[in-house]
Amino acid sequence: MDMLDGSAAALAQDTRSACLTYAFEDAPVWGSTRLYKVHAGWHSTVQLVWVCSPGMLGLRHGSGCLCNHTVLRIRSKRLRIPINRNLLTAELIGIVSHDITVSDVSAEYISSTKIILSIAQTLLKSFSNFRRRSSAESGVTFLERALNGLSTQRSKSPAFAEHSEPRDDFKGPLGLNLLHAPSKPLVDLIFVHGLGGGSRKTWSKTTDPYHYWPKEWLPRDPAFQNVRIYSFGYVADWSEMKNSVLEINDFARSLLGEIKDNPEMRSNEVSNEESSNKKTALIVLCRLGLSWLVIAYVLARQDPIFTDLASRFYAAYFLATPHRGVDLARTLTNILKVTYGQKPYVNELEPNSGLVSGINDTFRHYAQDLQLWSFYETLQSNLLISSAMVVDKTSATLGYPHERIALLNADHRGMCKFNLPSDPNYKTLRNAFSTTVDAIVAEAFSIRQEADRSELRRLSSLVGISEPPQDDLQALSDARMAGSCGWLTSKTEFEEWRVSWSKSPSILWLSGNPTSGKSILSGHVINHLKAENLNCSYFFFKQGIATKSSVGDCLRSLAFQMALCHIEVRRRLLSLEADGMTIEKNDDRSIWRKLFSEAVFKATFQPHYWVIDALDECNQLQSFFSMVSSLDGHIPLRIFLTSRKTQEIERAFGQLGKDVAHLEILISDTLDDIRLFIAARMNQLPVEGSESRANLTNKILAKSNGSFLWVRLVLQELEHTWSEEGVEEVLNEIPADMNLLYMRTLEKMSKLNRTAKLAKAILTWIVCAARSLTLSEMQCALKLDINETVHNLERSITSICGQLVFVDQRSRVQMIHQTARDFLLRDDLDSEFAVRKAEGHTRLSIKCLELLSGNHIKAPRSHKQKLGFQSGLDIDSALADYACTFFSDHLYKTSSLQSEPWDALYDFLSCNVLSWIERLARSGDLYYITRTAVNIKAYLERRAKYFPPIGQQTRTVEEWSVDLIRVSAKFRTNLLTSPASIYWLIPPMCPTDSIIAQKFTSPHRGLTVKGSVAKTWDDCLTQFDYPGSQATALNHGDRFFAVGLSTGKVMVYHSISYQVHRVLEHFERVKILEFGRQDKVLASSGLKNLRVWDLSSGEQIWSFDMSHQALTLAFTTENECLMAATQGDYVACWSLSDGGKNIRIPWQDGFRDGIGSSRQRQSPTHALFSPDRNLLAVSYRGRPILLFDVESEMFFGECVRKSNSGGTGADTHYPIVAITFNPNPDVNLLVASYGDGELTVYNPWSLELVHRVSDVNAQSLACSPDGRTLITGSSFGTIQVFDFDAAGGESLALLYCISAYENGIKSLAFSNNSLRFIDIRGSQCRVWEPSVLARKNLQDCDQSEASDPIPMAHKSVEMVESQSKTKITTMVCHHDGDVVFCGKQDGSVVAFLTHDGQENSLLYKHASNISVTHIAWGSHQSVLVSADESSRIIIRKIIKDRTGLSAAETMSDKRFADSVSALLFDPTNNRLLVSGKKMAELWTIHGERVGSKTFLPRTFRMAICHPLRADIFVVMEPHLARLFTWANFETLAEEGVRLNRSSEPDDRTSMLTVFYQGTAIMVELLKPSGGQSSRALECWQMCDIRGNVTSITPLPGFEMLGSSVEHILTVIGTRLVFLDTDLWVCSLDLKSFAATPEAQRHFFIPSDWHSDSDNVLFQFTSKDEFVYANKNELRVIKRAMNYSETISLSEAQQWNFNHGRKLELISP
Repeated sequence: MDMLDGSAAALAQDTRSACLTYAFEDAPVWGSTRLYKVHAGWHSTVQLVWVCSPGMLGLRHGSGCLCNHTVLRIRSKRLRIPINRNLLTAELIGIVSHDITVSDVSAEYISSTKIILSIAQTLLKSFSNFRRRSSAESGVTFLERALNGLSTQRSKSPAFAEHSEPRDDFKGPLGLNLLHAPSKPLVDLIFVHGLGGGSRKTWSKTTDPYHYWPKEWLPRDPAFQNVRIYSFGYVADWSEMKNSVLEINDFARSLLGEIKDNPEMRSNEVSNEESSNKKTALIVLCRLGLSWLVIAYVLARQDPIFTDLASRFYAAYFLATPHRGVDLARTLTNILKVTYGQKPYVNELEPNSGLVSGINDTFRHYAQDLQLWSFYETLQSNLLISSAMVVDKTSATLGYPHERIALLNADHRGMCKFNLPSDPNYKTLRNAFSTTVDAIVAEAFSIRQEADRSELRRLSSLVGISEPPQDDLQALSDARMAGSCGWLTSKTEFEEWRVSWSKSPSILWLSGNPTSGKSILSGHVINHLKAENLNCSYFFFKQGIATKSSVGDCLRSLAFQMALCHIEVRRRLLSLEADGMTIEKNDDRSIWRKLFSEAVFKATFQPHYWVIDALDECNQLQSFFSMVSSLDGHIPLRIFLTSRKTQEIERAFGQLGKDVAHLEILISDTLDDIRLFIAARMNQLPVEGSESRANLTNKILAKSNGSFLWVRLVLQELEHTWSEEGVEEVLNEIPADMNLLYMRTLEKMSKLNRTAKLAKAILTWIVCAARSLTLSEMQCALKLDINETVHNLERSITSICGQLVFVDQRSRVQMIHQTARDFLLRDDLDSEFAVRKAEGHTRLSIKCLELLSGNHIKAPRSHKQKLGFQSGLDIDSALADYACTFFSDHLYKTSSLQSEPWDALYDFLSCNVLSWIERLARSGDLYYITRTAVNIKAYLERRAKYFPPIGQQTRTVEEWSVDLIRVSAKFRTNLLTSPASIYWLIPPMCPTDSIIAQKFTSPHRGLTVKGSVAKTWDDCLTQFDYPGSQATALNHGDRFFAVGLSTGKVMVYHSISYQVHRVLEHFERVKILEFGRQDKVLASSGLKNLRVWDLSSGEQIWSFDMSHQALTLAFTTENECLMAATQGDYVACWSLSDGGKNIRIPWQDGFRDGIGSSRQRQSPTHALFSPDRNLLAVSYRGRPILLFDVESEMFFGECVRKSNSGGTGADTHYPIVAITFNPNPDVNLLVASYGDGELTVYNPWSLELVHRVSDVNAQSLACSPDGRTLITGSSFGTIQVFDFDAAGGESLALLYCISAYENGIKSLAFSNNSLRFIDIRGSQCRVWEPSVLARKNLQDCDQSEASDPIPMAHKSVEMVESQSKTKITTMVCHHDGDVVFCGKQDGSVVAFLTHDGQENSLLYKHASNISVTHIAWGSHQSVLVSADESSRIIIRKIIKDRTGLSAAETMSDKRFADSVSALLFDPTNNRLLVSGKKMAELWTIHGERVGSKTFLPRTFRMAICHPLRADIFVVMEPHLARLFTWANFETLAEEGVRLNRSSEPDDRTSMLTVFYQGTAIMVELLKPSGGQSSRALECWQMCDIRGNVTSITPLPGFEMLGSSVEHILTVIGTRLVFLDTDLWVCSLDLKSFAATPEAQRHFFIPSDWHSDSDNVLFQFTSKDEFVYANKNELRVIKRAMNYSETISLSEAQQWNFNHGRKLELISP
């Protein structure tokens, strides 16, 4: 028990503490009076006077006391006060703290104990009124503080004085509280306080946060980097003024429940799916009476609910825990009875109580599974007048054989309170913890490795970063001299910045001159933070390095590192990856929003530090500072930045205001560091004697001007001198200016004729390379470039390049400093080693393209070869990866006058382009395919300045620039799934006139596609039709887009696959749609109702009635609130956490106050929230655009369109038709379209009109998320694409125009990557992807490196819709495989030929415009039966001759009494089974009814021919298989055969597919409407379905396959052919799959073919040709099954590609 924490003896604390301690001293005895001085810290003295004569007990306070002078007098006839009543006497000190006097005490109280208890009881009655009127400052009464060990005053350490926590918070919170969360938790360490203690107070020596050692010390200890730390608080406070019913058993169960339900511990249990040990180990540190941890552990072992939790307990630490009770417990019980009420949990602490004995006896049987540590006290505790051992060694130890026992040189209170980490007691305890942690970590490390690798791969695929920039950090660490840089971390500004909870600025900017050591200092700061076990992420900008110069690169790296540090951050980012979120690498705004604003900053994490070096080398400074300025002050993030002090950067930091502290590197700061550097190299110089060395040091320092680089280069040159005179000569010759020094180095290199050529090549590659090259890459580059083979390059490269180059520890060749690179690139540099940008990039582009065009990476030409492209993985060139990634960056920067790069590019595109695509796909990153296409397009535009854009080569390159964009976008998922598909699967799927199809598709070999195949790339990727309704609303989110219909339906689609995700029912015409953050929710609004949907479940969350129609919707950042601007002139707000009452914010008052006008007479026509939700733009007819500040609820201003003559009357004549904001805050513009056709651009902050374009006639507008593109849609169906980049976004340049003279554009929306947009018009929705959207961002590159492009004229295309074609509604294949019969929506039945996929003939027709719903072919009788939606059934004889197919006699034409759901011929084609929803009839082929059956309504029912008995058929129902005869429809088994399904179908089951073709195994796929996760695939042995069998069970092993199957296609022999959820056609062996869950993947269906998944039709012909029909299109894929690669189904029910297997050709 924490006796001193829980009693008044807490006042007797160690006087050595700095905070409020008490000590008792003996004083001189004056006669019969004994005086005791009580020192209350260093603030006051209390004198306790015992008057031994009858009549008075007096206490009085000295100066500085906590209360006024107060005397408590007790009169009694007889008074006996034993001085050794320490515990009770000490309480009087607490009682005296209030101005209360008690004069009379009954004479019967003659013992000191009774007197004191009576005083306490009397005082408590008086205190009750005092407590009610106590101020908030006093909080708890002094008596309560005394009994709980709380101090009344506290001292403050200087560094934390202003951050001291309130006295009320010192006790600590209740429950399980997370103190520290590492990125990879392997151990959970829980601190449990004692009775009367607190979750924080027990472990803190003072109220100073620094002394809370479980939170402040352990997390910074490297030995605990895998330890997650908690404290546990519970209500065991005897100062509560009431009885307690709590027992220790209650506390134990509370602890178990908190651990079991803790979300962090639960979430950590999924780290390794295949591991048997998936949980963190538990260590509990106890400061408990009777260690109710023992009780908790016993309960966990005995209670089945906690069995799993019990297995996680690894160790228990007991700190002076009275396992056998404590003698003082009985005394404390008596006090509490008369003061605060009975506390049963104190009674249970008494020695030899029943609980003590029983629990210790039970625990003995379980203890062998725990590691036990018991610590006992060795010093007596001061208890006022005497001292005693609170818990002796006997009670503090268990006496078990494996128990580890240790002593702490402390009293009972000091066992868990320490002043410094150097305290020997703390070190003893810490080392014991470390011993246990090391054992757990060693055991768990191997288990977690694979899980970490899996998460790392997923994280890397999301952010495009595979590791932190450790190489850069290591290089800087190696360059730093030991003992240097300490001046920075010891500065007050840095120390204040490092303290995460301080009020100092969160941003520390360190500026300095070039070569002053800023990067070295950055590395030191990183290592310094890591040494203190603080979470740190870092990035080093490097100008000219493609992967290290953009804000996007920096942000992605920081996000990756933060995920490694914080498990909650990692969980949120992995959730994005699991949801299919994609990140555009070059869109820093999108990265900031998706990764940080919506993920990282929404996580709860420990304080984190960013260290970002060389900010002046960043390409997009404005963007960076814009993001930093938006940081919320509550985010526990501190940022350290270094840069040169330029005007642009200084101005940007100035705009951040007081949140930035600035340090400038002075020469005096770095002199000592430079001196250390010189001293370390002095032994290599020809200087002897301390005086000579000191003189040399001083000379170098005097000339260095604080430049480390200058000193380094000077020392390198001095090392080649051999005398002091030589040293002096060098010092006199070397200039102090760095540029002059560089020039001197180049001049010396020029004199070395033999290495000059080599040095020039090395410098050119280093300066122009997009990233640092490794030594092996540099050797390959030199061989390609100058045909020189250089061995031992690492040893010779420094001398070859005159010390301007070095090789780091990762064998990467680096320029010595950025200033050296800048010097070599100077236009005025007169040296043979000068690097001219255009020439250098021309040289590098040619060599990279020559490498990529080499024979060793050519694509395999023979179809008999394996398609895994093994040769591509074994390229005998170290430079190949670099060339694949960056050749186009060099090409873009080449000289447009040179023909060599053009020829090299053409050669590459003519031979090895597919191998290049396959290699990039294998890396898992297709970003560089699109980047290459954009670079090639930009290169073509620049080249057009000198060469006319005509000729075959130009057309070929232009076509490839388009095809690369199209292929990477359309086939992205397929390429990543199977990179080898680029050779023979993807080219045939491309338009026939595309360059990739023309060059790499063979009509006679390999896969080919016949039928409805496009000739050219269509900018319209896909189209959705909504017959009978109008598309009325549109919105695009991160992963989905939604279309609202006039019928009230809301169609939600996946943005990549275009598959339907959800169909929602709004029940009225949908007017507005709006996605919430991360597409978790969707809001739909109609005229009267607003609904909010959960998109993961499809359930409606809230429904709100509206009195006025909404004009626009917006969610707040956390989806906690939904806002709507309405026609009622107000903003309505709803809380989505509880569906709270609608809050209205009227804007008319603000407008009236702002513009002085009266209330508008008409309703607003348009309203739109700005992207940050701070502004609301509102338009009224005949009025300017009014801007309302939503946050302040005030009028902001108005945007007025002036007439061309300068007047302001233009607005009054023409209404505003559409408005939109540019979402890029750096552009920050408002675009409005007027009724006269003019498009205007306003600055919403300055309210200025900045640009206008006439005759646009836009009735809908949309701006891309990156802010670069504006699209407009007219009432004539015309779409125009404008460039927003020009002139900083303040002008619009027309890029593209799509003219489709149809219905007007209702609405437009961009995809989240800005590369696609969607429109709705009439009853259609279309998805567009014009290649013009993928263009070079001029802000991402240095324009000085390339000539200006010629502005290209905008492209205009005509897309006049031809007469609509009739949709194919059903189909069946002819038995010879040459013909496909199709029924259509207009009632016609036609024949298609499979050799070309074209329609051959019209066979016959049902009634006009009555859709044909079902069709069946009877091969034995050559009869075709078809049924339409009116239940009319026609049976016709079909004749096939040389001229084709034709319909002969009509054998039957009659109606069925129910709606037709299926048609089935018997094996002889003499009988036809017609099935409906409620009945079925058996007909002859002449339409004569043989029999009928009526069925109860079922969710589904399917009839099949029995494969083993030609005379019967089987009707499959949810739970039964019924057998009937073909002869007369008789039932063979009245009860049927019961189907013991592995998963029960429910009312949602909407589809059943059964195939048995050619095998005795039947396959079912049940597809409930609840989603694919609940699908079930079951296989049945048909031989078991017979009359004498009552029930059957499906074949085992197929249960986990259902969620991966989209459709069953056919069964061929024993092979099941199906379409998986990724739209790949696969097959598996039904006999062997259960034992070996593997399948073969053959080919894929392009996602745009499958856009209407509910109406997709497919058949396999007898020639194994795949026939696919969607809408009005029919395609035939030939030789599709000839290719396969092996895949396996994991336990996670996901297909895994076996990388050891290769896509191979089964047959030529």
